[in-house]
Amino acid sequence: MDVMSDPEKFVRFNESGLGKKILRAEVNYLKNELKDRKRILDIGCGIGVFEEMMPELNIVGLDNSEAMLEEARKRSDKKFVLGDAQNLDFTNQSFDAVFMVATLEFVENYKKAVEEATRVLAPKGKLVVMMLNPESEYFKSHASKENSYFRRIRHTNLKNVKNYISKFFDAGEEYFLEIKSQEVFATNKKSSALYVAKGIKK
Repeated sequence: MDVMSDPEKFVRFNESGLGKKILRAEVNYLKNELKDRKRILDIGCGIGVFEEMMPELNIVGLDNSEAMLEEARKRSDKKFVLGDAQNLDFTNQSFDAVFMVATLEFVENYKKAVEEATRVLAPKGKLVVMMLNPESEYFKSHASKENSYFRRIRHTNLKNVKNYISKFFDAGEEYFLEIKSQEVFATNKKSSALYVAKGIKK
């Protein structure tokens, strides 16, 4: 099975000590960004960890792997749908927030995915895109491993991605979360493991 669609690998990572620390930081960040949003779409939900850990939020999870969704449905009673980020099967303005965590950089046509996220967002809808930072030591150490899914990343120029998002959103950016060895630090350094582009629909 393709590593990108193997839920067992993601379960093992999320249940590891480091995985739990990263996930907790990501959840806290997303809770703050999404707390006032009523209809939320998680594109690239994987095994549904955000749906599981944010039960108070009205989230629909979407992924292109049925194997991932089977695991997600064991973890949460949220709605999970099989779909493609580049061709969302939702009507216009269906949501007031969309988020993607380590998803957009893997999508073949990120521009189409951004356009689709824009389409399904209501006026003044919010987009939060969290991407792996290729300039971080965390990224470099994983990308050097032969079977790492980091090697499947298609887009490493994050500024280009953010600039395209800015066509449709009043967008900002920040670096988030430094990961060293088995420790996680809140930081906004350019060496951080994650890069966030976020904004309000124009």
